[in-house]
Amino acid sequence: MNSNASRFATLMGSASILSLTTALSAQAQQMAAAAPATVPEQVLVTGSLIHGAAAVGVPVTNLGVQDFAETGYATIGELFQTVPAANVTLPQATISGGQQERLNRVNIRGLDSTGPRSLLMVDGIRFPPQADGLCAIDPSIIPSLALDRVDILADGASATYGSDAVAGVINVVLKRGFDGATTLLHIQQPTDGGGFQAQESQLWGRTWDGGDVTLTYEHDDILPIRGNVHSKFTMNFTPWGLDNPTPLGASIPATISNGKPAASTGTICSNCYAVPKGAGSNFNASVNNGLGPTAAGSAPTFSFSSLVAGTTNEVPNALALGYEDAAQQKNQLVGTFDQRLFPGVSLFFTGFYSNRRIENLDPPFYGNGVANALRPVTVPTNNPYYPSNVPAGAFGKLQVSYDFPFEVPTFNDAYEISARYSFGLNLDLPFGWTGQIYDSRSYETDQYYLQLVNQNYVKAALGNNKPSSIPFLNVFCDPTAFKCNSPTTLNYIRAFRHLGDVYQLEEKGGRFDGPLFDLPGGQIKAAIGGTYESDNVLGIQANAG
Repeated sequence: MNSNASRFATLMGSASILSLTTALSAQAQQMAAAAPATVPEQVLVTGSLIHGAAAVGVPVTNLGVQDFAETGYATIGELFQTVPAANVTLPQATISGGQQERLNRVNIRGLDSTGPRSLLMVDGIRFPPQADGLCAIDPSIIPSLALDRVDILADGASATYGSDAVAGVINVVLKRGFDGATTLLHIQQPTDGGGFQAQESQLWGRTWDGGDVTLTYEHDDILPIRGNVHSKFTMNFTPWGLDNPTPLGASIPATISNGKPAASTGTICSNCYAVPKGAGSNFNASVNNGLGPTAAGSAPTFSFSSLVAGTTNEVPNALALGYEDAAQQKNQLVGTFDQRLFPGVSLFFTGFYSNRRIENLDPPFYGNGVANALRPVTVPTNNPYYPSNVPAGAFGKLQVSYDFPFEVPTFNDAYEISARYSFGLNLDLPFGWTGQIYDSRSYETDQYYLQLVNQNYVKAALGNNKPSSIPFLNVFCDPTAFKCNSPTTLNYIRAFRHLGDVYQLEEKGGRFDGPLFDLPGGQIKAAIGGTYESDNVLGIQANAG
């Protein structure tokens, strides 16, 4: 090999290695220059009493009066639909549990499955949970005009506020120091078949040197949405190629059967007979001193031989007989007052009162209305309305399936009362400290009353050990055409259920804020609550009204 060529190859190889090393060094320097400075470890504060420190490591979301104008919502609870972290259950009185009082149930991050995991506060003072069973929170107890803002902390704050703030905190801040007057009229029609809502609100305030007073009143009236408005509010889905699970008990007039019905749903039943439309007559109170017919066979409504086997009187849509959504009236009053007493000392007062009244008509076989339908029950032959010419021997026990909504409507009346008053002193202290000494009393009660049918008393009124002072019950009559039964009989079989909760909270204490840290002083002095039930469905007779 040529020595000159070998030296040239060695020289070129060295140059290549040198160039590669230089290029890699330059690239490394460029990467080092482009790399960001070392990021220090982030410390997330999840609960602190340090003055000025955020309670958790997430920002606080604020809702204000302007949000009502932009969204068209009428209540604070509805406004929470704009908060991604909040699940809002809109009022549906056909749902059991905490919906009887038409709450806007606000559920932060969906954690309130078994009970409230979020804390509701009004002006920084906690308010008790709401609904049947004290299982929900609804900030709509404050009218929209009385609102200054809503602070929403959508993350755990139990280190600061306690175990009832695992999911977050909602603080409703009331309007204070307002000077002037505002009138609000809100009208909406959510559906073309009902639910018309009219809301009237009035805000008035006055300020003077060293003091102010602000008052808000709101009235809200919502009409019911009846069950026959929307075709899909039904139990019969055969028009869409699905099933019709409506029970046979949803029959008006009654469906009678030879013993136990061969079918529990639908309009075809091999051993059933439909009571003729228009059968029967008005109850005659002039017979037997107001008792009406009392002797067996003295008032038969029709001949059994005229019936055709295999048909039923099951209504096409049982849900159409009730409300899809309830009627509501609401009255709310909020007041705030401030007055400077001495330099650095001022008196404050806050009070609010919210009263919701609801009336719902439960459809048969839906919600609580299921208790209003008569399951197949045997009618004794001593019932004076027993059909004539019933085959002897070949025909077994005559049973009746019947629904009572025309005679004993399943009305569900409910109310919620939320109230609070608090007063105290605001203090300006030396060295940058501020203080507050206060007394607060909060009250929450949720109640509902349900009208039902006592199945045991129905059996008695048909002739099974019937009290002598009660007229016989006639289930072989068309209630859409006649007043078939005595009011005394209907009051006898009528029953009521009462469910509710009461919660009272008394809080006394103070809070002192300094340049470096805060000293909370709130102390719960009394908190009572519970669920109670008074139920005469099992045998307590309702007095005639």
